[in-house]
Amino acid sequence: MPLIHLILLIAGGTLAAAVFGIQGLQNATWYSAVIAVLLAIGLYVSTYGIDLKEARKHVKIIVSAVTIGVILKSLITGLTLAFIFKDPFFIILGIAVAQIDPLSVAGLMRGNRMSKKAKTILASWASFDDPITVLLSLYAPLLILQLTGVELGSINETTTANSFVAYIFELGFNLGLAAQAFCLYTVIRFYAKQIAAWIAAGVSLALYVLLAITFSVSIIYFMMLGIALIGLFLRPPKVDNFIDITIKSALWIAAILLGLLLVGGVDIWKGAALGIMGYTAQIVVGFVLTHRLNRKDKWHIAFAQQNGITAIILALLFEPVHPGTVAIVAPAIIVINTLHWLCNKIIDGTILKTS
Repeated sequence: MPLIHLILLIAGGTLAAAVFGIQGLQNATWYSAVIAVLLAIGLYVSTYGIDLKEARKHVKIIVSAVTIGVILKSLITGLTLAFIFKDPFFIILGIAVAQIDPLSVAGLMRGNRMSKKAKTILASWASFDDPITVLLSLYAPLLILQLTGVELGSINETTTANSFVAYIFELGFNLGLAAQAFCLYTVIRFYAKQIAAWIAAGVSLALYVLLAITFSVSIIYFMMLGIALIGLFLRPPKVDNFIDITIKSALWIAAILLGLLLVGGVDIWKGAALGIMGYTAQIVVGFVLTHRLNRKDKWHIAFAQQNGITAIILALLFEPVHPGTVAIVAPAIIVINTLHWLCNKIIDGTILKTS
């Protein structure tokens, strides 16, 4: 989504909240369910769009980017700002802006700005780091509690025990959901190929039913890792246009909700600091992880940080347990996306023009 459209949607939500006196949406009974639906859509679409055949060719650097890279970006951003502002919650905020928005990255895939290899790495990085940051958002508050005794709150309402055992069980349930879906998917595809074509078409409808069921389960029980894993293989035919419309609608809704919650005010300075550090962290980590790529690819990946639906939704998720989250994350998203536009204009226009 173009930056100006994102700003207009957020501003429109804020204006509507001010005009109609809308307040306290984060406490509404429907709020958590809507956010869970939006997050599930975002995570499924992020992994759905991965070209697995191409990703396998560069698996080492992709795995490094979405594990070590995401963690380093979160720590660089979070620890620095936690020290500056004397607030450990910035560690969580650092996670919220650590991922690269796959929808925005899709625009970078056009043309010859990057090699095919770099495009695959960046697209896979942007797709896989969404579920990684969601997982970190779930686990980081508990880790901070265990290490420092500081309670930051958890976005996962299904976890009632503050122990790693509870999280391990929850992780197992997510993996179990994905494994069961994969087994059913394999059986459906096998029989669809073995029987008559007209029956196979009917059997194939079971893929849509299976997707609907797994979506429902993941939303009800907040199994976000499960739905992200399912996006890697459960891809019913002829749904690309529907998915494109769905994810764009989800982003619109999320941006408007963000604006509605901003009626209480915006923390410009903390938001700007979070945005600048989030973008800086990508530059540092990007250059470290891509040191073997050519100069042009390294620069484009290092300056590729953009935020979108996942960062917005993580802010919406944390708002009920940590009021003021959206007041910081919203301007941070605008700052990061503005820096991306400005820095890439400079890079393409001057630094790499002769490359």
